Amino acid sequence: MLKSLIVSVALVFAAATPAFATLEWQWEFNSDANPASPHLGGPGATAAIQVGDFGAGWHNDWGLGTATGYWDLGINGTVTLTIPNLASPSQSYNATLSIVQWVDGFLFSGDLGYAFSGATQVGTTSTHLIESTEFGSWVQYDTVWSLLASSEPSTITITGPSDGAIFAGISARITVVPEPTTMIAGLLLLLPFGASTLRVLRRRSRGFKV
Repeated sequence: MLKSLIVSVALVFAAATPAFATLEWQWEFNSDANPASPHLGGPGATAAIQVGDFGAGWHNDWGLGTATGYWDLGINGTVTLTIPNLASPSQSYNATLSIVQWVDGFLFSGDLGYAFSGATQVGTTSTHLIESTEFGSWVQYDTVWSLLASSEPSTITITGPSDGAIFAGISARITVVPEPTTMIAGLLLLLPFGASTLRVLRRRSRGFKV
């Protein structure tokens, strides 16, 4: 009886509690499309590239590791991401922005500037080595941002430094947490079950058969 009761409670709780959802938009830049649509993510998102002075634009033939397409931004070139559903209209939460960049010991340092309206960076930038070659490395730069609630499309402008930048991929990721009112509504579904369970336990304690 007790085991079946525990299993039933667990099943009802799982059904009543809204699940967290992870949403992600990814650009791999395997072509010179500009603006570029993400190969993963909802419709309407774009990445518009503005190449700065001395920038060579899109290439895939420079022998930079195994990357199949990348943009040379040049001096102070920019990438503007427009993501319609990145921000929630009713609550704030965090978003992770990741950029895969070419870094070497001569010219490309990986330093980028960010302009993210309605968001504040949380913590510092973290890096992860993706691929190392004889001439340099592909490194992923991750930043976390606290987004305010907004019904407007999120616009993120990424600016390369004065010595230029080369990037091969960008992604934006959020984990949507159910709002407190939604969680409370889900938990209220447990009340009728809890009341009936108490009645059953009281009857058994009094010697009644069920």
